[in-house]
Amino acid sequence: MRVVPSLALLAVLCASPSTSTEAFHAKHAFSHHYGTSNSVLKSTAEASVTEVPTSPIEGMRPGTSGLRKKVEVWQGVKDEDKHYVENFIQSLIDTAAAAEKSKGRTLDTIIVAGDGRYYNTEAMQIICRVLAGNGVSNIWVPQNGIMSTPAVSATIRRREGGQAQGAIVLTASHNPGGPGEDFGIKYNE
Repeated sequence: MRVVPSLALLAVLCASPSTSTEAFHAKHAFSHHYGTSNSVLKSTAEASVTEVPTSPIEGMRPGTSGLRKKVEVWQGVKDEDKHYVENFIQSLIDTAAAAEKSKGRTLDTIIVAGDGRYYNTEAMQIICRVLAGNGVSNIWVPQNGIMSTPAVSATIRRREGGQAQGAIVLTASHNPGGPGEDFGIKYNE
């Protein structure tokens, strides 16, 4: 998998007035550029990419549109689950990039949002680093990283003429969240 270190992450984030980089807790200099209807945050930092060896993890088999596991699995508490989020996101990116390539396009615009449950902020930081490391140049994150699944779907189709190619949504749907409870990641197109 390819990962951008956390302090360099802001170099690749583009946001609108409705988005925020607060979830990243990185002190970083950036400038605001205002257009007619959009505000874009641009960083002056350069990012370096680190290659991290990865291999399939037993039991990492998505269901209908994603994968739900206990929070501690995603956190990599056990050695066999180390880099669990990174591995799963890399597999999503590889699949989405191949689909875009078959259409003659590159994967460059992804929404990352969640329902605000426990571990949301930490997972979003990891996800954005992996996306950036894979060359995704437009990572849209809503304010505080929170957006409902239906709103994410609408944003994919409508914002900036449907420019987003997909979204990584952090939710375990109706299941309970918190330590010892569920957390899930799914990909929507």
